Amino acid sequence: MNHAKFTLTFVAAMALFSTTSALALPSDREKPIHISSDSADIDDKNGISIYRGNVIMTQGTTKLTGDIVTIYSQDRQIQKVVSEGKKKKAYFEEEQDSEKGLLKAWGKTIKYYLDHEKVELIKQARLEQKGDTFTGDMIEYDKQAQVVNAKADGANEGKRVEMVIQPRQ
Repeated sequence: MNHAKFTLTFVAAMALFSTTSALALPSDREKPIHISSDSADIDDKNGISIYRGNVIMTQGTTKLTGDIVTIYSQDRQIQKVVSEGKKKKAYFEEEQDSEKGLLKAWGKTIKYYLDHEKVELIKQARLEQKGDTFTGDMIEYDKQAQVVNAKADGANEGKRVEMVIQPRQ
């Protein structure tokens, strides 16, 4: 596999964000998925695709980045996407409807479960939306229910979950 930078629109990845939350922009689901990486290993038979090297995955206003992005699919339907940040944190963003604005999320690892519409941010986790922020060692965000669960690292005394909630106008 050529390690030169390339852009790949992978047919099996077409379902990646097709089941995004009703809160995401509806037009995003109709857009093609673009994946840019330094290398790609695609095992269609086992449903695993691994992209390495400054991976950028976009569909409309939805964006996922990381040093390594692994896509897990079954019957050519994507079940889960895992983005890992080795040099810097993995990143996820998605434009929500006009009232919610842009959702931004960071973590050393981001797990996006498409069938449950949940995002897990693991280690150095941060979630932002309209000035509200949640930080902790692990953050789970249920996009459909709009529920955030944040946890501090129990092994590190003094580490706590931190939140900033902006006053509503």
